[in-house]
Amino acid sequence: MRTAGALLYACFVVAVFASCLDRAQPLWLVLACLVVVLFVAALTRIHAVVNAPRSPE
Repeated sequence: MRTAGALLYACFVVAVFASCLDRAQPLWLVLACLVVVLFVAALTRIHAVVNAPRSPE
C-alpha cells in the first residue's frame, strides 16, 4: 500500500504543477496525461493488493 500512496502523492504533486501552467502550453498536456497515468497506476496497485490471494496461516 505504500507504493499506491506514493503514486497518489506523485499524482497530486504533478497536478499542482499542471495547475500553475497555462492550458495552451504543451507541457500542460504532458503533465495532465501523467496525472492520469499515475492515478490509474495507483488504482491498479490498490486493486492488486486488495485482491491478492491470502496465504494460509
